[in-house]
Amino acid sequence: MMRARTLAAAGLVAVAALAVTACSSAGPAATFTPGSAGLSTAGAQASDTAANSGGYVMPPFGPNAHIEMTSWLPANASEAAAVNTDKSYELAFLYAEYKGGQDDSWVNYVSQVMRTAVQQSLQAPDVATESFTGTIKYFDMGVIADPEVKGDLDVSACFDNAGSSNTNRSTGAVIPDTSAPNSHYVRISDELRKDSAGQWQVVSSLPAVYYPEASQCKP
Repeated sequence: MMRARTLAAAGLVAVAALAVTACSSAGPAATFTPGSAGLSTAGAQASDTAANSGGYVMPPFGPNAHIEMTSWLPANASEAAAVNTDKSYELAFLYAEYKGGQDDSWVNYVSQVMRTAVQQSLQAPDVATESFTGTIKYFDMGVIADPEVKGDLDVSACFDNAGSSNTNRSTGAVIPDTSAPNSHYVRISDELRKDSAGQWQVVSSLPAVYYPEASQCKP
């Protein structure tokens, strides 16, 4: 599936091992079934949707895509801000894939180095020609202090795209899924750091862990 493929590309900027211990139990998922697939500007997304999605930005996926994002947040305010930044980034990156690489709202949530890596992954030929339909879920989210860089945080979550299908952007036809069944259940993790203005930004995507090693990620 599309997302599992590009996770590996985003891992080019990984600087630490994936840390998935001490994760909190996920709260009820905040679900979103939007009605428009039109392109949007990042500013419009932030003003129109953040207040309605628990502090993170839900992009305007079309009615053929159903995205479930956990509502879990840590009690610590700074950690909660980092988690919401990561939620917004993950959703914006997913939306860029949905739009064939033709949306750049994800740039609001990443460092300059990370921006280069993400741009490269979104320029892959199959990103431009594919989209997806169906249901994608984020759950079992957690946050810990990065073990290598003081002050950084690692935000992790389970990603489940077993209920989605890749499609041809030109014809809308479903592309046969030839991937291994376990590749649809993934533990993803991003490293976040505060910028000079004190705002959290994603500085790297850490290596993905797949089921069965990520045993908590398969329902």
